[in-house]
Amino acid sequence: MILRIATASILLALLGGPAGAETIDGDKIIIIDGDTVALPCVRPGPGCSERIRLTAIDAPETWHPHCDDELQAGLMAADRLREILRGHQVTITRAGRLDRYGRTLADIATGEGDAGELLMREGMALPYRPGSRAHAERIAHWCGAGR
Repeated sequence: MILRIATASILLALLGGPAGAETIDGDKIIIIDGDTVALPCVRPGPGCSERIRLTAIDAPETWHPHCDDELQAGLMAADRLREILRGHQVTITRAGRLDRYGRTLADIATGEGDAGELLMREGMALPYRPGSRAHAERIAHWCGAGR
């Protein structure tokens, strides 16, 4: 048991952070939308990039928005995420699981802090909650209750 703890401590020290964490240049990250990015390919080829979904947030949709207001808010969230990551070293801490679309769930942070928390604090994302009721509430938030 002590040997395992010592080995884990040595690995953490060598890797510079928690298991599953890596640091990359934020300029190399592809912004897909306000809560999804793609990492650069290690070995170029079709479909080689890893898609990362920020764990605790839900940003407005840009792919299939429910209204024009949601699209505009989604574009602003994506632009803000780009500003947070560009020009910085970015730490990606994987949660060790995938979402239903095959994206890796992870936290993304810079020296400014956790990107998802920054987007929520600035009103550009909401806390993620699963389920159809939570989904309807997010639509109502971005599009207004009467739409």
